[in-house]
Amino acid sequence: MTDTQTITCPACGGANDPEAGTTHMACTYCGTNLTIPSHLRTKAVPKVAQTASKAKTISIPEIDAPDLIRKTQPVAIKAFNLYAYWAWLRWLLPTCLTILVLGFILCAVLGALPFVFKLLK
Repeated sequence: MTDTQTITCPACGGANDPEAGTTHMACTYCGTNLTIPSHLRTKAVPKVAQTASKAKTISIPEIDAPDLIRKTQPVAIKAFNLYAYWAWLRWLLPTCLTILVLGFILCAVLGALPFVFKLLK
């Protein structure tokens, strides 16, 4: 080994630079497996991965309005349908109760008519 920074391949004689943090490597010329001597081994330098900071989105009402309307439209439709059902029930229930009471009164009157006619004779 002529240089302290390189490893000479015993198969082809090519000079190879050892990779940091490894004990074995392949020759870059012929692919022979090489063992890095302990005096040439270096610790791997940790790579710092920089995370891209998310840009804050600025909400502009004039631009975002169509999307907001599109997202809230199903909610508005359901609310309107619920109101329509409530208004219909608000009309229907008193009407049904009124018809029911009038029907009972009419049945009572019509049922009592034969007795009234017998009394008048």
